[in-house]
Amino acid sequence: MSVFVQRTGPESAEYGNLCGPSSNDPCLEPVLKGGFPVAFLFDQPGVSVEHQLSVGEDALHISALIENTILYFVGVMLFAYTMTLLRKRESP
Repeated sequence: MSVFVQRTGPESAEYGNLCGPSSNDPCLEPVLKGGFPVAFLFDQPGVSVEHQLSVGEDALHISALIENTILYFVGVMLFAYTMTLLRKRESP
């Protein structure tokens, strides 16, 4: 679900080669990326639909996905632990 949090940059990718004074330089644009708090899915221009993220076509960074999973797991475990402590405090 966190892939729906999308933002662009600061990473850049080549979206063509008709830029610059001689129209022969690469056209660099900020890359669309998805994932929160760590971005793990990056748009790959020329391979997938530009400016849209797709798990099957775009660059998936496994290490960042693992970091996200660990962060969410720790958050859920802290929440569960806090709720357990509150229930113990309320019971006589």
